[in-house]
Amino acid sequence: MQITILPASSKTAQATIRSLLSTPTNTNLHIRGLYRDPTRAPPEFTSHPAFHATHGDIRDANTLDLAGTDALFVMTPPRHDVDDIFQWAREASENTRAAIERSSVRRVVLLSSMGAEFESGTGEIRTNHIAEEILQDAAPEVVIVRAAYFMENWAGGVSSVKDQENPYFESVITPLEYEVPMVAIKDIGSACAAHLLTPTLPESPYIFELHGPKPYSVLDVQRAFKDATGKDVAVRPVEKQDLPAFFGQFLPPALVGPFVEMTVGFLPGGVMAQGNPDAEKRVQRGRTGLGDVIGGFFEGSA
Repeated sequence: MQITILPASSKTAQATIRSLLSTPTNTNLHIRGLYRDPTRAPPEFTSHPAFHATHGDIRDANTLDLAGTDALFVMTPPRHDVDDIFQWAREASENTRAAIERSSVRRVVLLSSMGAEFESGTGEIRTNHIAEEILQDAAPEVVIVRAAYFMENWAGGVSSVKDQENPYFESVITPLEYEVPMVAIKDIGSACAAHLLTPTLPESPYIFELHGPKPYSVLDVQRAFKDATGKDVAVRPVEKQDLPAFFGQFLPPALVGPFVEMTVGFLPGGVMAQGNPDAEKRVQRGRTGLGDVIGGFFEGSA
């Protein structure tokens, strides 16, 4: 069986590859990772006899060779160097679909996001809605994994937690006691690998949300930072009215609006928080807890 990973450079793609390579029952498994620059593939993968890194750029349909691929993992890689991220999502997904149609791919596993079912009010997450619309029938079997908020997003607070006399982290999730689903990248990789390998699906497209073992609040994040460092850590909440200035510190102007709308969309009163009362959602849960992920940020620290 040949599985292709497109693109193979993201953290979620790497977690999927890692999970596939650790599957002992698939001795005939061959994994192709498509990279803009194959020489940058991690040695932990290229040293494995079942893995092969090759050139493929999702920005250029002509470079996407899926010949011999039985199952394809795909996601829309974020880009901060374009003025229109939604047009980029459309181009990337159409390039992927064209490559699938030139091949004999039987199954596609698309990594998407919670909230991708909504056409508007979700900001940056609408890139995943676009990808779902284009790829939901691109192959005979399609799996759509709508992942929750990544636990690893909290890595952005590590420097201020470690380097300040009065350690703190900032949170765009408010109020602090508000609980949201979160999931570890490791569990995303495990779920995607499992659905690339499972013999049959109940339907196509097969859509489910992927959460962690339980929902978490920012207060849980604060406790996890305290447990990991052994010191008190403050939270600096970023209120809704301050979101444009906050994101404007590190995002290009064209992305500030989509990130503000995305954040407001999953806070209380937002379209994603309200949900669709008519939708029946499948939810699968990972096993990795928030404390394990945040503790991992500090492994090896003095």
